[in-house]
Amino acid sequence: MTDEDDDTNDDQGDLPSEPLEEVFSSLEPTEVNMARDFLETGGIETFIFDGAGSRMLGTTVAVMARLMVHEKDADEARLLLKDMGFNR
Repeated sequence: MTDEDDDTNDDQGDLPSEPLEEVFSSLEPTEVNMARDFLETGGIETFIFDGAGSRMLGTTVAVMARLMVHEKDADEARLLLKDMGFNR
C-alpha cells in the first residue's frame, strides 16, 4: 500500500498551504457565518477559526470566531465586508 492509497486523514486536516489572514471576528458566530457566506458568494474562499468554541461557550466568554481568507484575498475581502457593514 502506498501513501496515495491510504485513506486516513493526517493531523493537518484540510488546512490550506497558503498563508491566511483574519478579515473579521465576532463573539456572534452567526455574524461570522453571514460574512463568510457573503465573501464566498463573491468567489473568495474562507475559513472559520474558533467557531465551535464560540458556539459552545456562548457570548459570555471572549472566544471570538474568526473569519480567515487567503492572504492574497485579504484586502479585497476587507473592502467587501466594509461595504456591507462588517466593520470589525
